[in-house]
Amino acid sequence: MTDVLEFFVPSHACDLEDLGKTGPNQYHIDEPCEFDVHPRQQVDDLTRLFDCLHREKSPTSLFSKPELFTALFSYIKAIESPATNQPVTKEARHKICHEVSERLKKLLQICQTYFRKKNDGDVNEALLVCLRSTVKMYVFILCNIFLSSAPILEDDENLSYSSQRSMRKRKRAKSEQDTGIGEDCSGVDQDGRELALTALIDVCSPDLSTLWGSHIEENMLNLMLRMVLHMVTQKANVQNDAQPVSGALAVLLLRVCGHIMAHGSVEPCDFVLPMIELAIKTESASQFLTRFVSEAESGDISNDSTNNIVIALIEGMAVAALHDVSGDAGAAKNMALFFSEVAKRCVSVTARMADVIVQTIHSESYEIRKSVVTCITEMVIQKYTGPLPSTENAEETRDKYLSEILFRIMDCNPFVRNHTIHMWERLVEARAVPKRFHLAVTNAILGRLEDRNYLVRDSALQVIASILRKNWFGHVLSSSLVRDKLEESRIAAVNMFDSDEVYKKGLEELKSTCRPVEAQASDFICGPGETITDVVQLSEEQNSMLNRVIFYEKALEFAELIKRALGHATTLLDSQTERDAIEAIKLIVACNEYRIEGSEKAFLRVLVMIFEGEIKIQCAVRDAFVEVVFSAYARTSTSSLVRNTASAHKLIGFLRGATEGDVSAVDRVFALMKCNPSFSRLISGQFMDAVWGIADGSLDHDVSITDRRTAMRLFVLLCKHDWRELSARKETIVEFLRSDAVRDNVILAYCLTSLASECQNPHYQPIPMKIEPSEHVILNQLVIHLCRRTSTLSSWLILADAAVNAVHSLCESPVLIYNYVLDYIVCRIDSDSNSLAQLFFLLGRTALKQLVAVDCAERQQLKRVDTEAISQKPLSDITSNSNADVMHKELGLGSHEYKRHAIQELAQRRKNAIMSEGSVWHRYSKYVVTACQEKPERFEDKILERVCAVMALSELMVVSDGFCSQNLDLLFAIVSEKRESWVVKTNSVIALGDLACVHPNLLAPYLKVPTTGFFKLLNDDDLRVRAVTIQVCSHLVLGEMLRIRDHLYTIVKLVADPDEAIANNALLFVQNLAMKEKEKTGNLIPPLVAQLSQSIPFDRFQVAMRSLLERVEGDKPTESLIERLCQRFEPYSERGKRKRQMARNLAFCLNELTYATERSIKKITSEACYGQYKQWLRDEVVLDYFKNIAGKAKRVGQRIGNERRDKAAIEEWEARMQADSRGLEAGYEETRSDASNRDAGEAEATP
Repeated sequence: MTDVLEFFVPSHACDLEDLGKTGPNQYHIDEPCEFDVHPRQQVDDLTRLFDCLHREKSPTSLFSKPELFTALFSYIKAIESPATNQPVTKEARHKICHEVSERLKKLLQICQTYFRKKNDGDVNEALLVCLRSTVKMYVFILCNIFLSSAPILEDDENLSYSSQRSMRKRKRAKSEQDTGIGEDCSGVDQDGRELALTALIDVCSPDLSTLWGSHIEENMLNLMLRMVLHMVTQKANVQNDAQPVSGALAVLLLRVCGHIMAHGSVEPCDFVLPMIELAIKTESASQFLTRFVSEAESGDISNDSTNNIVIALIEGMAVAALHDVSGDAGAAKNMALFFSEVAKRCVSVTARMADVIVQTIHSESYEIRKSVVTCITEMVIQKYTGPLPSTENAEETRDKYLSEILFRIMDCNPFVRNHTIHMWERLVEARAVPKRFHLAVTNAILGRLEDRNYLVRDSALQVIASILRKNWFGHVLSSSLVRDKLEESRIAAVNMFDSDEVYKKGLEELKSTCRPVEAQASDFICGPGETITDVVQLSEEQNSMLNRVIFYEKALEFAELIKRALGHATTLLDSQTERDAIEAIKLIVACNEYRIEGSEKAFLRVLVMIFEGEIKIQCAVRDAFVEVVFSAYARTSTSSLVRNTASAHKLIGFLRGATEGDVSAVDRVFALMKCNPSFSRLISGQFMDAVWGIADGSLDHDVSITDRRTAMRLFVLLCKHDWRELSARKETIVEFLRSDAVRDNVILAYCLTSLASECQNPHYQPIPMKIEPSEHVILNQLVIHLCRRTSTLSSWLILADAAVNAVHSLCESPVLIYNYVLDYIVCRIDSDSNSLAQLFFLLGRTALKQLVAVDCAERQQLKRVDTEAISQKPLSDITSNSNADVMHKELGLGSHEYKRHAIQELAQRRKNAIMSEGSVWHRYSKYVVTACQEKPERFEDKILERVCAVMALSELMVVSDGFCSQNLDLLFAIVSEKRESWVVKTNSVIALGDLACVHPNLLAPYLKVPTTGFFKLLNDDDLRVRAVTIQVCSHLVLGEMLRIRDHLYTIVKLVADPDEAIANNALLFVQNLAMKEKEKTGNLIPPLVAQLSQSIPFDRFQVAMRSLLERVEGDKPTESLIERLCQRFEPYSERGKRKRQMARNLAFCLNELTYATERSIKKITSEACYGQYKQWLRDEVVLDYFKNIAGKAKRVGQRIGNERRDKAAIEEWEARMQADSRGLEAGYEETRSDASNRDAGEAEATP
């Protein structure tokens, strides 16, 4: 076998049949072979072929038996030539790959065993050629299999038509084939690919160096390299579950690279060029190269050649990132993926090539800049952070990197800014930010809270919350507290130095070490006139005290920064972006945790957001409430009683100065918590015990009366949501009422309100009407507090209101209690000065409660009747029921409508009976009318009596329309009285609003004149009266209970009110009106312009009208409004200030409209409209507005190419306006000069 021809790996399979390419001294195939095996017979044919190989005893039988290799070669040739008649099926490819891989692995094991035995070098050359050729044959077969693409299965022509229909499959696109389960383009399953790649790795093993001699054949290495690069472009070999295949490809590529580099025929930079091109084009190749670099850094494979390859690869990728990916988003994303993944998987490479990688941060692609920021972050976290002390050089390098990404917070691209902020969050969480960078980072991120991109704003909010939780200044960051500590430290530090100068000098030297390190010139040389400043020598105590001063200075600065961030977060609560509001809520929660000044007020602002419609916002508010009130103490190791007490004190502290809206928000939060089992357990019995203990003073004797009131009100809310807990504490509450422990009417009122919540129990039985008050302990307390004398009338009113509500809720027939109480109070009017006020209050409130009781009973009965009517089945035939009263059916006496009418009629009689003759309310109403008819001066010392009388009058008017018509003039007289107290006026305005809803027809005649009665209060001297009036008017107008279209200006002009709250309410009314009257907004604007031009300043006019003008949409409404506004221009007058202001306001309104269509431009440039405003073009302000209209119209609208279709007409109109403005001005100057000359001539002619 000395003349054996060695097999060489061809570039193409057909080259083996060309003797001219192989040459006479190398293995070749003598006779051309054609592949003609039917697809259904290929697996059987291959089985027979490999069985023959198995039967051969020689491991090199594939080489020594040419007929065996020729048969396999025919398959490879068919795979390489897609035009063949019979394509190689997937099953055949599977078979070849698995069998060849197994044979190759066994052959390599034989080779290794043989070479170990022949370690003395006595190797048979002929046998070596056979072994080497057989291995190359197997490599040739496997590489060509993987370089090919499997065909799409087609229907066999020999199958019957029915079989074709049953077995026909949808053709899959190439992209679908790439993502097939376990398969790549070659059609080989994942196990087969992994087996083959493992065998190919063994081929390049150093243990087989004897087999290859000095070097492996270059053609075989090139073929394997082509195969690897082809496979890495397919996702099925890199992503998802193909990690074993990806790892095998990376190791194989490293082995191939090592052998190619050993040849010395190619430079590393040239070798990596194909890899870089693939990485630019495909994401899978970029992801694979990450794995390749990671494997190259491992200790088993790393050597000089692989290191050179990695360096060349990183440098080449950096050059491509800077120059080759501009304008190609896909390529930039692939490059960014490579750098980011390399930094995460093997930071050692990133650190070694940091100078090359960091320079790509100047790339035009924002994806590349993001990836470099990620690389720097990973380097800082993994290499420069840890328990081991770092060197000065390492700290300087770290600071340089941190300064670079600190600058990227101001990047021009919002995605880079957002990503950089998120990376700073990682650094903060990993505690990788040095102390001297902390304030600089906080300040930089704080500036991003005003970013235009909502993603950047939200990220900044998240990072500031993270910085706050990871700060090293402490858990209490109140600015006032830190400032006090700073002053104490300064005083103590100054006393330790001889002079202030030495103190300041030492302080500055220490401060310089707390700032970020700046690059300094290494060759700094002092000039001849310069002297080096002496370093102040500090003792250990002085150094410690100065560090203490610096600490508190930094803490104060940090607290002020967080306080500014809190202000931004509070502003973002009103953002239209949902994420802004949610992230702002989270930051406010963090600020509460660290007691930032203003955080409690901000948290109350968060609570009222529970009433917003978005469910995500409501859940965020609920979670914030739970975090602040409950979770903050749940993390402590104290007992549950202590935790619940602390939570109760925390919530009471929030509600100490809360408004009614804040308390209602807490009520709503409790309702949401009760709906969620994980949160409902927080409102436990122990929490209610803690709240009750604070309220009754048993838990804390030193608590203030204000906190006890707040606690009792909180207890009322809790009882409202859990009547079972109330039932368990009922006896305790009653005992508290009966005891003399507290005499505060407000606390007693809340106690009675909590008892009234017992009616929510579905099994509750009302107090029967037969029971005397003295026989029932709760009823007895209610009557006692209603009938008792009082010297503190203002607080008794609160108590009486709660008692009336409790009687209404708990009693079966509350009217009997009302009669008894009213008669009792009337009996002592002459002996008690406050009894009359008590009578007025109870008279109106009980009458209103009785009306509510009748109305509720009516609704319940109607609901019951409707439910019964729905549940009953209609009779199909009336005559089928012999017992039915046919006459009643025909008359409708037993129908559903008849029952409803009977219930409504009965309820109306009951309502009329409240104020009928003989009723207690009618009998004592004369006291109310008499008190209201008296002059206000009589009640100077009894203002509450006057207020109670007016309230009782209005409540009785609500109950009875007859009483309302009789006393309506009296109520308007009270409103119009200038000497009346503001308290009486505000209550009267609210009463008029209620009456307008209940009796609109009675009040309609009184609401037509804009200068009297109701609207007169809009100009009242007292701002409190104006504030209440604007709110009531807004409610009535928006609710369509009040129609004031003709004098709408009376409300709109309040946008110029001196009081900011009233002006804001008026502006809010205008905005809501614009939203409600969207279709009719154009009809409101022209008369408002004329009415408001002289009423309010120009700047407030703009604010008010802009909200209305924004709602004008559509061609027809815009055209109509343009025409009507132009008709409002009056003849020009130079001295007429009113006309000039009117013209400027009209021009402003025209400027605010949209001119996106040709119709609007045609209308404003038409001769009819142009003639109206032509004379006013000489006014500079008016002319500027019309120029703005022309400029705005050219920027927007329907376009042909880059220009608007009617651009020529707009430019012609603009030029005409410019010419007319000059001509009119010149003509006016000439006329004025002629007139002055004529007057001068007449003066000279006069003797």
